[in-house]
Amino acid sequence: MRNGVFKEGGPYKIERSGQDEYTMSVPIPADADGLIGRECPDSLCSPGYFKVKPGTGITEDQVKAYCPYCRHANEPGGFMTKMQVEYAKNVVLREAEQGISNVIENTLKLGPSRKKRFGGDFISMEISYKPGHLVPVRPPIEEELRRDVTCPKCGLEHAVFGLANWCPDCGTDIFLVHVDKEFEVVRHMLGDVKRRREQLGARVAAGDVENALEDTVSIFEAALRAMTRHYMKNSGISDADLEDALRKRIANKYQNVQLATEVFKREFGVELFEGFDKGEIEAFRLTFEKRHPITHNLGIVDRKYLEKVRSGELEGRDVPVSVEEIEIAIAFSNRVLQKLHSRLFTSTEDDRG
Repeated sequence: MRNGVFKEGGPYKIERSGQDEYTMSVPIPADADGLIGRECPDSLCSPGYFKVKPGTGITEDQVKAYCPYCRHANEPGGFMTKMQVEYAKNVVLREAEQGISNVIENTLKLGPSRKKRFGGDFISMEISYKPGHLVPVRPPIEEELRRDVTCPKCGLEHAVFGLANWCPDCGTDIFLVHVDKEFEVVRHMLGDVKRRREQLGARVAAGDVENALEDTVSIFEAALRAMTRHYMKNSGISDADLEDALRKRIANKYQNVQLATEVFKREFGVELFEGFDKGEIEAFRLTFEKRHPITHNLGIVDRKYLEKVRSGELEGRDVPVSVEEIEIAIAFSNRVLQKLHSRLFTSTEDDRG
């Protein structure tokens, strides 16, 4: 033990690095999927929490990592969560307490009973030592994240809340990968409609299709809001003005094709559907309009819907929406978002330090 508090070696690879100095490696436990939590050190970043999978992405000579939400750059070790830091401190403290206890026992030459008797028949003295309770070490609790993404550039497997922008390892803008992963979930739902209809009936299958349409509209809206936020921040707009714009001038207008077009023209001087066929745009608009009766009227055609679409559908009947129609809307959404992203954001963003 070399008269030291810490015993060298062991699971934490303890090494003496100086007269009274030691180094040790405390591995952070991963979740059931092999992912480890990370937290942006910028207190203003929201949501700030994400996960990465060790062994993927940049595995050698990584000097810088990034927050996927705000692209804050720091050394890889600078993204530990508060609970992970506390866990590592408790591990070190427990090792120190155990080491001090061993030093006391060895110095006093106590046996397994931690007692030692001195003297003879008439005068004797007994020394006993009872160590205190060691610091409890509880693994950090990791939050559940449902959005798993693999960076197409460096291969990092990671998980985030909602739509993030950047890869935590290489800093590349992978926003469109996140968007497509969201649409992928909807495509899986649509792919299971036939089986659900056969096993559970037409009404359940129709509900699945309706939910898929609502999700498609929500993803398109969320992607436009995320790009709006990104573009405004790049333009130097303050966080307060940005939130005010999203809340008051934009609100839920991105759920409506016509209103979304007007917003982008007014706010950015950009034609949202520039270069796309008018027939495709109109079909896309009509599909999105079906969300209103689905969301607000149990899928029943109402007068407000008929006024917007001016179709031959009958009031009081179920609004017609098909799997193929939503698949076309998803494909069109992806094309629009890809083109818009390339117009609003330059490729040089990927190379920022």
